[in-house]
Amino acid sequence: MQKICIIGGGLTGLTTALILSKLNAKVDLVAKLEPSNRINDNRTTAISPSNYKSLCNFLSLEDQKMFWPSTNIDLYHEQSDKYHHFMNFKNNGKNIIYILENKKLIKAIVKKVKSRNKIKIINKEVKKIDEKNSEITFKNKKRKYDIIILCTGKKSFLVTNLIGKRIISGHPNDIAFTSIVEHNLNINNSKQYFLKEGPMAILPINKKQFSLVWSVSKNLKLETIKNLINHKFKKIFGSNRKLKISKLDFFPISFSFNVNFFKKNVLVLGESSYNVHPIAGQGFNMILRDILNLNSHIKEHLELGIQLKDSRIFTRFVSSRKPENLLFGLSINLVHKFFRSNKISNSIKKIILNDLNDIKFLKKLNLRIADTGIF
Repeated sequence: MQKICIIGGGLTGLTTALILSKLNAKVDLVAKLEPSNRINDNRTTAISPSNYKSLCNFLSLEDQKMFWPSTNIDLYHEQSDKYHHFMNFKNNGKNIIYILENKKLIKAIVKKVKSRNKIKIINKEVKKIDEKNSEITFKNKKRKYDIIILCTGKKSFLVTNLIGKRIISGHPNDIAFTSIVEHNLNINNSKQYFLKEGPMAILPINKKQFSLVWSVSKNLKLETIKNLINHKFKKIFGSNRKLKISKLDFFPISFSFNVNFFKKNVLVLGESSYNVHPIAGQGFNMILRDILNLNSHIKEHLELGIQLKDSRIFTRFVSSRKPENLLFGLSINLVHKFFRSNKISNSIKKIILNDLNDIKFLKKLNLRIADTGIF
C-alpha cells in the first residue's frame, strides 16, 4: 500500500488527512494535536454550500449542527458618515453560506482523525525533508513516503527551504481583529460593512452570538480599535442595544501567492502556498477545493495502479488549481483596494454602487463563483 505523509496540525493539515484517509493508502499525520492552544481562538470559518456538502461526507450528523446557515448576505458602504446598503445576495431562500467557529471545527476533525485506522499520528518535529527521495528526517529517525504534503503555514522554515521566498504580495500593513459578540438582537444572516478604516464582517454563529472580523491598518492602537468598534456598533444597531464583546484577537493579513507550489514529491498546501484577504470568506473555501481536487487526482492514480512517487500528480494538480486561486486572490485584492477610502475614488464608488444591486446576472455570477469556484 502506498504511503502519504501530511505535515501540519492546523485546519488544512487535519482536513487533508481526514479526506485522504478514505483512499486506499496509508496516511501519516505529523502533528501535535493538543487542543489547549486553540481554546481561545476566536476566528470563524465561512463555507460555501458545495464545500459544506462535501465536508459533511466526512463529519457526523451531530457535527453538522455546529454550522450556522445564512440565506442572505447584505453589503454596506460607508460614505459621509452614513452606511449605504448597496447589495443583497440571496438565492430563493436557499443557504448561501455556513459559518462556524474554527476551534469547534478543529475539535470535530481531530476526533474523526484519531478514530481513523488508516491515519497514524506522529507527534515529532520534522528536521529536514528530502524531496527527491521523498524522505522525512526526525531527530533520531527517517521515514520514506511516496508523496509528502506540507501544511505548516506561511512562516515555516520547511516551506522556505523547499520552495524559497518568491511570492506575489500586497497590503503587508493590514491586520484583522476578531471577537465573539453576545447580543439579544435578531441577527440571522451575514453582513459586510466596507468602512473607511477597512472591511468589517458580522457573521452569526448562533442565535445569541456573532463573529466580528474587522480588517484595518496595523498602525491603529488597540484602545483606538475598541472605541471605534463601540462607535460603529452604535450606528449599526442603535445606542440602546446591549452587546458584550469578548477579548479582541488579531492576526496579520495580506495577499501573498507563492510562485512555486511543489518540488519533486513534496507539495505545499494551504497558507503555506497563498493567503487572501478575509473580505469574501474565500480563504478556507479555496483550500478545501484544493484538497478535494488533490484527493480526486490521488484516487485516480491509486485506482489505475500508478505509483504516486515521481509521478506527474502534483504537476496536474497545480495546473488545475493555481490559475483559479491566483485569479481569486487578485480579484479579492482588487475589491479591497476599491473600497479603501480616498477622496479620488469615493465619488466614483457612489456612482458605481448606486445601481449595482439591480444587475441580477452579476449577483448570480458572484454567488456561483463563491460557491463552486471560477472554473
